[in-house]
Amino acid sequence: MRYFFLFVLLVSTHLIVAQQRAGEDTVYYRSAPIPRHLLPIERAGGTIYFYGGKRLSSPYSLEVPFYELNDPTVTHHFRTFRTLRTLSQLTSVATLAYLIFAPGRGRDGAYWIVYGSSIAASLTMSVIGNRQVNKAVTRYNELLLQTRIGLAAPIIPLTGQPAVGAGVAWSF
Repeated sequence: MRYFFLFVLLVSTHLIVAQQRAGEDTVYYRSAPIPRHLLPIERAGGTIYFYGGKRLSSPYSLEVPFYELNDPTVTHHFRTFRTLRTLSQLTSVATLAYLIFAPGRGRDGAYWIVYGSSIAASLTMSVIGNRQVNKAVTRYNELLLQTRIGLAAPIIPLTGQPAVGAGVAWSF
């Protein structure tokens, strides 16, 4: 009896969580349509990106199309990238801080440990940040490739009657 109660509790919890997740996830429902003017982002290895055929100066240039898409997953990945990039730059200042706050010690063993650790931490955070922006680009491009279904009823000026039309557009 105890195991049956535990089983029922686990199954009902799973169903409730799955239902909440389906309501929050944009794969199931998107309240706002994807803007038509957005173009796919192309990657040319590493951190080189092209938008609309033009090379972008840095991954920070992707902020505008990401926020225009208004997808929580893309926004989350891009914010994580910005945070990690900022932390990467701050950890590279650790060597300078060591030299300022420990002026009499010079370049002893502790200096090289701080120097090496700051380089390793900075590189690690940069690599993880670049992975996050690549995830954001992948999700962005996946959303742009989704099939778009539309229904229109414009008024014809000559007759004043509505003309109903339906359309489907998909990218490949």
